[in-house]
Amino acid sequence: MFSPSVSPTIRPVLALPILAVFVLLLILTPARAQKRLALVMGNNAYENVAKLKKATNDAKGIGETLTSLGFDVTVATDTSRREMNRTLQTFNNSIDEGDIVLFFFAGHGVEIDGENYLLPIDVPDATSDQLEFIKAETIRLNTILQDLRAKKARLNLVILDACRNNPFSGAAGRSLGGRKGLARISAPQGTFVMYSADVGEAALDRLGDDDANPNSIFTRTLIPLMKTPGLDLVDTAREARRRVRKLALSVSHNQTPAYYDAVLGDFYFTSLDAPNQSQNSANSKNLNPPPTTKPVTPIINLALGDDNETSPSGERNVPALQANFNLPSLVVTAGEKDLIKVWDADNFKLIAELNGEKKVFSTLKLIDKGRSLLVAGEDGSVVSYSLPLFKKTNAFYPGFKVSVLAQAIDGTIMVGGSDGLLAAYDKTTLKEIWRRQAHDGIVSPILPLGNKVVTASEDGAVVTTDVRSGQETRRVQTFAGGKITDIAFINKTTIVAVHEKGKIAYINLATGRISVIQGHDGWISSVDVTPDGTAIVTAGVNGNLKYWTLGSTSPFYSIAAHSDVASAAKFLTADSGGKLVSAGFDGALRFWRENGDGKIGELEHGSAILHFDYFSKGG
Repeated sequence: MFSPSVSPTIRPVLALPILAVFVLLLILTPARAQKRLALVMGNNAYENVAKLKKATNDAKGIGETLTSLGFDVTVATDTSRREMNRTLQTFNNSIDEGDIVLFFFAGHGVEIDGENYLLPIDVPDATSDQLEFIKAETIRLNTILQDLRAKKARLNLVILDACRNNPFSGAAGRSLGGRKGLARISAPQGTFVMYSADVGEAALDRLGDDDANPNSIFTRTLIPLMKTPGLDLVDTAREARRRVRKLALSVSHNQTPAYYDAVLGDFYFTSLDAPNQSQNSANSKNLNPPPTTKPVTPIINLALGDDNETSPSGERNVPALQANFNLPSLVVTAGEKDLIKVWDADNFKLIAELNGEKKVFSTLKLIDKGRSLLVAGEDGSVVSYSLPLFKKTNAFYPGFKVSVLAQAIDGTIMVGGSDGLLAAYDKTTLKEIWRRQAHDGIVSPILPLGNKVVTASEDGAVVTTDVRSGQETRRVQTFAGGKITDIAFINKTTIVAVHEKGKIAYINLATGRISVIQGHDGWISSVDVTPDGTAIVTAGVNGNLKYWTLGSTSPFYSIAAHSDVASAAKFLTADSGGKLVSAGFDGALRFWRENGDGKIGELEHGSAILHFDYFSKGG
């Protein structure tokens, strides 16, 4: 073997310049630029099902827009199943970790068995008994999402203008494209999905026979919003939702775009301080990422409360409130139709709403003295939003179905699960501190108590847990089969617990002593203690609110508050004085004098109020 004849004393001298050159090369070699990649597809020329007129125009319009915004764009129109699969594979192969990736599809899309499928132009016509056949002849949306997620892009953005009517002539009922629009999805982490229409709605290509615009009403609305400087991704989706709905209502059609947001951080198609990005689009290999400095979001209509101007969609059109707004007492309501509303309990007005982000909520909680809202979803996520603008600030995934959220006195976030798990998360990082099996059933309320929290469950147990260590310090069992739905403190050692079967229990946590009475005929949803501490108020399945003197076996006052289940009734203190607020499955939010003698305000959530929380300025 050849060995150079270099003396030991000379060898280090030769190594130094080599090392210096190597270090210099590392310094001078630029890091791989983050790419903006887009695959844009549009199908008009369907061979066996109804043809479309504007899908290819939509694809071309979106492609040109994205090119001008610095994306490296691939446009494919009127593609067969084999061509669609080949194009998708080629596009996926071009993605590197950390890229920003966009996929747009305009054409026919259908829901089959709760999943969404995009249709190539050679899809055969079918009948309702050919589900598996059609699945094999189409492109499964979840496969596209999973393949994109596997590439570890920084952001995957999927936009679908595919919520048209059922294209299959032989399909009946809801089994094969029988339901309008696409099905609800669970977007993977790092993915943002936009639909041109909500679940169960059909998207319009045009507003009428004399509508000469080459694009569908969704795409024609989206393109100028993508070009708007300083408009972030979520606000782009919200504004597209408002404008499209207004256009559709002008021809008596219901179409409201929806979005699924599993992304942290802000993304801007066009940032305020960006140069003319079309100069960079000619050669994507030299594309510079957009400026990293966060631009100031312009004032646009974001459904933030004003009494004087309301759009046809029912959304409020007023300038965005500042983050340092004078905080009133707040009530937050969420329902069965993906809608969260935040209300000013002082003046009985809507402050803000989150509408259009398609998520099934399992619970929510106001934290940080009303400045933030935690929302748990059936998809397993817990998302924090800053108020009043509903800007997403963080998210975490506990790994179990969340049934209740709370904030301990030291700020720690407490999470309870439907399987009895209890976990603590750091208030700043949202990193898990500890978890343990606290109950044998659904954890319902969590109440802070000094450096501890008190939890209750359908297993009938009331448990006290140290917040820092996660150690159980006391457990009290109410009665056999007692499924607790809510608890409230009477004092530091005594709580009142209400149950599914209408029982009310007074529990001394220090001694374990329990006193039980029969309260309602059926489920009691909530309980609270009057401000003077002498009585409690319970909310029942028949919509009634009942006042009870502590320990009494019969109520001294009752209010027929709601026409359906009363889901909550709590006392709060506002600038305008103390009041009782109740929520119901009838969609009403009602405010009463503390003693229940007369209603003083009413607001309409719009659908059944399933989740409720409040921030009281009085503590």
